[in-house]
Amino acid sequence: MKKTSQIIVLAALCLNFCYGQDKKSCPEQKKVFQKSKGIKAGNQPVNNSVNQPYKYAFSGFKSGYKCGYRISDDEYMKGKSITVRNYTVTQLFALAMGAGQMKSTLVQAEKIVIDVRQPEKLNQIRCYQLVVPFYLTDNFYVIMMQSLNEEFPEYIVKMERRDGGNFMVIKDREY
Repeated sequence: MKKTSQIIVLAALCLNFCYGQDKKSCPEQKKVFQKSKGIKAGNQPVNNSVNQPYKYAFSGFKSGYKCGYRISDDEYMKGKSITVRNYTVTQLFALAMGAGQMKSTLVQAEKIVIDVRQPEKLNQIRCYQLVVPFYLTDNFYVIMMQSLNEEFPEYIVKMERRDGGNFMVIKDREY
């Protein structure tokens, strides 16, 4: 009986391995796999969040909600999450640059310098959500800034010391 169960297990493993090899070599199956994973023909991911251990999402204005954000522990991934509702793009960058400090020490509106060709684009109201697993919670705001840079690649956002104070500067990216 023991030898029979070992043979069955070995046969099942071989069949699974062969099936996996057939899946890789079959061009139709590869196309279906790439579509399900969000990969374009040039092997570039459609959304960079697809291949990351963290997930983020953006959406437009949500009526009926006050603007604000909530940082909480994610029970599913045992990590950390942030949900931001109805913030402007500038406020999203300020939140990421302020690294979630107390509201009194966040980047204040008078400490933001906007040097872009179309500043009205920064006034778009957006919603944002980020979920990070437990082993990346130390890099939570770095990941938030990276996802904002991926969503808005036309801007460079950095902190600069000007006139004895720290200012958040938003500039157009020059290509």
